[in-house]
Amino acid sequence: MGGFSRSCRGAVVLFAVLVISTVFVAVSGQGAVVPAPVAPPPLALVTPPVQAPVALAPVALPPVAPLAPILAPAPAPAYIFPSCDGVEVVYTLIATAEIFPNASTPAKQPYSFEGSVTLTNKGYSTLDMWGVGMTFQHNEIMVSADGLSLEDGRAFPVNVSDGAVLSPSPPQALRNSIETAGDATKISKVFNIIGTEFGEPLRPMPVTLNITSKGYNCTKPKFYGNTTMHTCCVEPSQNITLTSDDIFLPPIPGDITITYDVLQAYTSNYRAMVTISNDSPVGRLDNWNLQWTWQESEFIYTMQGARPKVADTQVCVGGLAGKYYTGGMDVNNAMSCSVSPVISDLPLEKTNDTTIGNIKYCCRNGTIMPAVIDPSKSKSAFTMNVYKLPPNVDDALHLVPPAGFKIGNGGDATSLYTCGAPRLIAPSLFPDPYLDYSTNSMKTWQVSCNVTEGPRKPPPKCCVSFSSYHNDSIVPCPTCACGCKANPQPTCSANTSAMLLPYSALTLAPENRTAQLLAWASILHKPVPNPLPCPDNCGVSINWHIVSDYSNGWSARMSLFGWDNVTHPEWFAVVEMPKALPGFEKAYTFNATKIPPTNTSFVVQGLTGYNNYLLGSNLVKTGVSVLQSVISFTKKLTPGIQVKGRDGFPTKVWFNGEECAMPDSFPTSGALRMASPTVLGVFVLLVCTLFLDPFELL
Repeated sequence: MGGFSRSCRGAVVLFAVLVISTVFVAVSGQGAVVPAPVAPPPLALVTPPVQAPVALAPVALPPVAPLAPILAPAPAPAYIFPSCDGVEVVYTLIATAEIFPNASTPAKQPYSFEGSVTLTNKGYSTLDMWGVGMTFQHNEIMVSADGLSLEDGRAFPVNVSDGAVLSPSPPQALRNSIETAGDATKISKVFNIIGTEFGEPLRPMPVTLNITSKGYNCTKPKFYGNTTMHTCCVEPSQNITLTSDDIFLPPIPGDITITYDVLQAYTSNYRAMVTISNDSPVGRLDNWNLQWTWQESEFIYTMQGARPKVADTQVCVGGLAGKYYTGGMDVNNAMSCSVSPVISDLPLEKTNDTTIGNIKYCCRNGTIMPAVIDPSKSKSAFTMNVYKLPPNVDDALHLVPPAGFKIGNGGDATSLYTCGAPRLIAPSLFPDPYLDYSTNSMKTWQVSCNVTEGPRKPPPKCCVSFSSYHNDSIVPCPTCACGCKANPQPTCSANTSAMLLPYSALTLAPENRTAQLLAWASILHKPVPNPLPCPDNCGVSINWHIVSDYSNGWSARMSLFGWDNVTHPEWFAVVEMPKALPGFEKAYTFNATKIPPTNTSFVVQGLTGYNNYLLGSNLVKTGVSVLQSVISFTKKLTPGIQVKGRDGFPTKVWFNGEECAMPDSFPTSGALRMASPTVLGVFVLLVCTLFLDPFELL
């Protein structure tokens, strides 16, 4: 037994030495050859000593080095802008990305872009009304601008390649640091812009940057790096202004002004009155349409004095309104749930209807006249109950007006007038008719709209021709004065000046004048263009003809022609004649009145029950409706007036509030007078006069 024990202890020692050597070699990194395993002794004797050294192996491993932390890239250093005594404006390009479609031409490849505009008031004065002006260079289409709207009222997405002015919606003041103790949330505003541009994959930056507030002088924008543009708009004075949270702005005059009065306010809804006023001496609205966009998804539950075009109740039923208003109110009965409702006037017979009418200035069939024509018809109004949606239903004084106002005639509610952003003005007062007492609105906003000018101005709907007793030719309306047809038949030229007319062609429809045009050109020995110039395409034309000119005075005849099937009730026209108007005396078969205060124009109307309707051409046998009157002038107050020159002809004419296209020239004394007509030319003209459609010689 003793010998066996000694042999066993020796085997165990030898095995332990081998195991420890192997572990040491592995830990030290040497490529030793692992010895062949030794045959184990009987299981009962070998197992306990083998487990002990194996358990020590993990303890001998070296510690693992920790992984390096993953850090965000260091931000770019902030630019240090020069000192600014006014409003600092910074545009920063955030990102661009190539988008579909994949264009074969690089210049046509679209890219999305995201940028931000930061305004900081570093001056003495609070900026209560402002807009940011930017000029672009890559055919940009602005898709959204959080908190901003286009000052001209266009809705997103919109092409802004010709520039844009963005104003806060609803209006926000840029307070100054002095009155806010440097509160950054009140002196600085940040707005994000998202859009699409073409051809510039990396740096689609604007060209100009400024604010449009009156009196502020902006420096030329300067680039900082490739994605930041900076400008400083110096304030006009350094007078410290202290303001309240509700800054009442002065009303702004316009051709059309819209007043939005909140009459009563509750936690979840309010009652508002909308008043449309025609403040233009020459403008007129027929079948007006008013459109706006709700800022917080409000909806109209009831309305008096007007009606929306479409109810869109499915928007309420399937949206947040249907989920929130589940108690005593049925959103199926809402008057309008549209985000951008289009509202129109009621007919005259609804004036005293206590259910849908019975509002002062309502129910005019959409007609709003200038105050100089009829002050009692220069306004239109309606009331409505507006319901709010969460999270804005717990504060009765949380009142936000709609934005993006548009107004126009009939189906045209976009291009005739351009409206600005709502301005918070002093609350309107409503005097009691019997007591020395007035109620006031909770809040009042004003929107000013003016006739659209520039590229977006719609084409005219009327035109003017000139003629005189001292010249045998009529200077016609311009070619395509009211727009050109897409595919005119027969083919005509839109770029060729209109040809002179004989008097006999004046009452012929423009498309029926070809024979007389050719005959008259032959008589005058004038070249005939090929193709002939296109007609004026106007529904209404006006001829101004000088009838006489003598030592003490002169006279003219004004003729109106209706060429389309539209009847114009209670028509009016405004004639601008700055040099001749002081000598204006009267019109014989029209009502005519000077327009104060400038006294450069006069307005003419038909006589009630006699000629105050310009009928549609389908209602008269000759195919053209004609109204005319002689107008007399004296020379006592206009010495030296050149009647046969420019002074005897209008410089501008408006018909029913819309400016008419004017001729390219005017008749001169004898220059266009027929001197030696050919026998053939006179014969051709006579034949044309006898055998064409009936007409009226004026």
